[in-house]
Amino acid sequence: MILCVTPEDREKRREPGPSNKVELFGDRAVPWDGPCGHLVTQGPDVANPAHFHEADQFQIFVAGSGRMGNHRVKVGTIHYADGYRGYGPIVPDQGGCSYLSLRPTYDTSRHLIPQEAELARGRKGSQRMAEFDLSADVPQGVATLLYRNDGVGAYQQNVGANQPLPMVETKGGSYWLVLRGSITCDGRDCPTETCIWVGEGGDR
Repeated sequence: MILCVTPEDREKRREPGPSNKVELFGDRAVPWDGPCGHLVTQGPDVANPAHFHEADQFQIFVAGSGRMGNHRVKVGTIHYADGYRGYGPIVPDQGGCSYLSLRPTYDTSRHLIPQEAELARGRKGSQRMAEFDLSADVPQGVATLLYRNDGVGAYQQNVGANQPLPMVETKGGSYWLVLRGSITCDGRDCPTETCIWVGEGGDR
């Protein structure tokens, strides 16, 4: 399974207003056997309180800046949290912020902290943060930004024009995000900010 959502696709689904959520893969109202991803935009006066989900999740900041808990976040910041691992609050700066929330399976859970913290009691989980290098002189190749022995990882790939992206082995599928330039995937032109899901064994 290969799913591509370009910025044009995404904007067709966006509701008006300074704060909103755009579904990228699937419909949260309809359970399905696929990934769950959406783009969250928070205006400058909208905080997302501390909470956790039941599924593992990556978040990637694509616009604006702010803080997540005690950590500063900006464009290119990556956050990973195991299911039932709390994080936040996410508080944007005056310009607001936008980030992708990407989960490998359908999940609509959202449990507030401290109100529902008891649901996570006894579960061991972790969270990690990393940064993409968005400078103009990044060398070509694959850089590991985050990796765990269980296969959870985040990688940055930089390639020249008309060069194939190296395949990174993952379990259960992977998300690909175009942060600069453009690529061709599954016969489609994918400009900057295109988000792609490649199911396990998928061929880009």
